[in-house]
Amino acid sequence: MKNELKKVTEEWMQLERMTLEQRKNAEAFYDEKLMKLIEKEFLKNNKELHISDAEYLIISVGTSYEPLVLSIRFFNPRKILFLCTEVTEVVLDKIVKYCELEPSCYQKRKVHETDPTDIYREIKQAYLDWKRPEKLYIDFTGGTKSMAAAAAMAGAIIHVQMVYVGCTNYLVDFRKPYPGSEKLYFIENPLSIFGDLEIEKAMVLFDRANFSGAREKLEELKEQIPDPNLR
Repeated sequence: MKNELKKVTEEWMQLERMTLEQRKNAEAFYDEKLMKLIEKEFLKNNKELHISDAEYLIISVGTSYEPLVLSIRFFNPRKILFLCTEVTEVVLDKIVKYCELEPSCYQKRKVHETDPTDIYREIKQAYLDWKRPEKLYIDFTGGTKSMAAAAAMAGAIIHVQMVYVGCTNYLVDFRKPYPGSEKLYFIENPLSIFGDLEIEKAMVLFDRANFSGAREKLEELKEQIPDPNLR
C-alpha cells in the first residue's frame, strides 16, 4: 500500500496548478485517486487506537472534508451530528456523498462561525436527545478556531471523549497533509490536570460551612476526574 500511495502522491504533486482549471483537475485527481488510499493507510496506521466503534459522533465542519471522512470511517458511528455554517454546508454534502451516509444516520445544524453559543446549545441538545450516551465522541478538527474551541469546551463540560485528526507532515505549498501522514489524536479532558484545583474550590466551600455546596461539587468531580488517586 505504501508504495502505491507514494507513487500516486508523487503524480498528484507533479500536476500543474497554474490555472483555475489545472487546480480543479488536481483536486479531482486527489479525490478520485488518492482519497481511498489515504483512508486505508489511516485506518492501518491508527488501528491500535481502535477500542470499539462509537455510538455517536459530533463533528464541526470546516472547509476540508478529508480529515472528517477519516474520523467517520475510523469510528463508524451509529449517529452523527454535523455542525456547519452557511459556507461549509457544501463540504458536508461532499462528506455525506463520500461516506454514503443514509439520511437517518445524521443530522446537521447550522451554527455561527464566531459565536460559540450555537455550538454549546446544539451539543447540549444532542447530548440530552441521545440520553447522555457513554460512547459519544466530539471531533473538533474542522471549522473556525472559535467553533473548534467551543466544541472542545462543551466536550470537557459534559465529559465525553474529544478527538482531532492532524498530521505529522503538512505540505504548506499544497495546503494539505502529505498523504499517509494523517494521525488521530485523543484529547484528554482538562480535569485530568486541573482536577486538584477544582477540589480546592470545593474545600473553600467547606471552610465557609457551605457543606451541601462542597458535597455537590465533590460528587460531581468524583464522576468526572479520570485520575483514580484524585477521585
